[in-house]
Amino acid sequence: MKNIFNILAIAAAVTLSAGCSGLLDVESKTAVTSDYLYSTPEGLTKAIVGLYSKDRSFATGDAVEYIVMNLDYCTDLMVFRGGTAATLARLDNTRPNNTNITKIWEQNYQIIGKANEIIAAAENLGLEDPTVKRVYGEAKLFRARAYFILYQRFERLYLNLEPTSLDNAFGRVFRPASKAELFEVIKDDLDDAIANLEWEIPVGTSGSPDYGRFTKAVAKHVRAQVAMWEEDWTTAINECEDIFENPNYGMLPRTIDVFNGPDLRNSEVLYAYQMSSNIGGGASSSDGVMNGHRVSLNVTPNYKKIGGMKNSVDEGGYGWGRVYPNTYLLSLYDQEKDNRYKELFKFEYYYNDPDNLPAGAQLGDPVQYDPANAASYLETMHPMSVKYADFGYTNSDNPDRLSSFKDLIVYRLAETYLMCAEAYFHRDGGSGMAATYFNETYARAGNAPKSTITLQDLLDEYARELHFEGVRWPLLKRLGLLGDAVRAHAGDLKSEDPKLNADYAQARTNFRENRDWRWPIPESALNLMPGYGQNEGWL
Repeated sequence: MKNIFNILAIAAAVTLSAGCSGLLDVESKTAVTSDYLYSTPEGLTKAIVGLYSKDRSFATGDAVEYIVMNLDYCTDLMVFRGGTAATLARLDNTRPNNTNITKIWEQNYQIIGKANEIIAAAENLGLEDPTVKRVYGEAKLFRARAYFILYQRFERLYLNLEPTSLDNAFGRVFRPASKAELFEVIKDDLDDAIANLEWEIPVGTSGSPDYGRFTKAVAKHVRAQVAMWEEDWTTAINECEDIFENPNYGMLPRTIDVFNGPDLRNSEVLYAYQMSSNIGGGASSSDGVMNGHRVSLNVTPNYKKIGGMKNSVDEGGYGWGRVYPNTYLLSLYDQEKDNRYKELFKFEYYYNDPDNLPAGAQLGDPVQYDPANAASYLETMHPMSVKYADFGYTNSDNPDRLSSFKDLIVYRLAETYLMCAEAYFHRDGGSGMAATYFNETYARAGNAPKSTITLQDLLDEYARELHFEGVRWPLLKRLGLLGDAVRAHAGDLKSEDPKLNADYAQARTNFRENRDWRWPIPESALNLMPGYGQNEGWL
């Protein structure tokens, strides 16, 4: 059973205001929130647990916003069929009132608002208490991550570092902070998180590790990410190498080993959303049935529509067939040498329904592509990435369940190594430590180690190793390559994948250079911030 810190009823009382009005609304102070949550170490612990629950909420249920942020929407690695957040995938009708963009803005500002309250309460209690010290570090990391995520997507941010109260809720002047101001806050918060968090996963009341909570390694990983955005290569190297030196973390023999099973708790995972069908495990109840997240449904083909097939744990469980690796991503692998090509993707599906077999087919035969059914190919039998697939890990009792309880990785050591390789590349050139760290993932996959690397080598290895893990969009933007990459490779053309019935590459022509490097400030937020102004290109 997963050891997830249960969300007690008292934690549910933590106010996480719905809507962007959380920027302005004065919290309704109850005896629980003011007298308990913020006045004792035990109360602060429950408050921070509520913040973890809030952060994980994007990865539960339909998980649309998690999918948008992590499954390489609008990059050069993904082909999109339809359904989940289609306008963001195709860039064909994105507007400041887009629901998904608004939710991502509001979610992170709500985390910031609650983190502000916890930070102030911890400072008031004093950091001499080890419980208060840890919670303070966690809240600082939550606030830093939220601002960093918002900056990468929106850039134009309002900076708020104090709990909202009757004294400061009104008469505010809403001014976009400069990048320097934002990054100063983010770095200060991360430095405080590093100073106050431990390397070890904290032990819960049950005496077992509380998996799914921040550690010093998570803070250092994010601090390295921030340094990469500032081109502070030395700081990025130092933070990454601190993690490498800690015995709690290490690379597994193969990339696929990281993703096998429901509980993604191993030495390569720095931080993951812990999911389970238990109360407090990220599940929701409908008519007495516990449901998890639907990330797996998006990446798994709807193969049950093929005659002779039914939902099976061997094929990945229930699928909608919406988000896939494109031909460009698959072309980056050496198909003979790179074991990730065979292990991270599923290319064939096998007849498994004896009652509906097509003429001449037998159980266990691979399904063959039929040009007469090209219109259904993308939905029903396109190659899939298996990183999120649930091969009976949590659905062995019910392959028709419309969700999964498999953990979802947020940060892992492979990205730390590639960041460090890139930082050495920019600072010292492509040989030496740049190549050494690059080979941690590249050679592990069965490729001959490289003695020197180029920026293109790094870009390709980021894609091969970290596709569908939320790395690609920020990487391309940080390097100034997003527009060129999207226009060259987003989606797939029928000329690139002849099995398609049409072109699925709308983002290539819809990407506008003066607009799509950043998202619009949500209309609902602008209504609350007079004179704030919209992002360039979205006026």
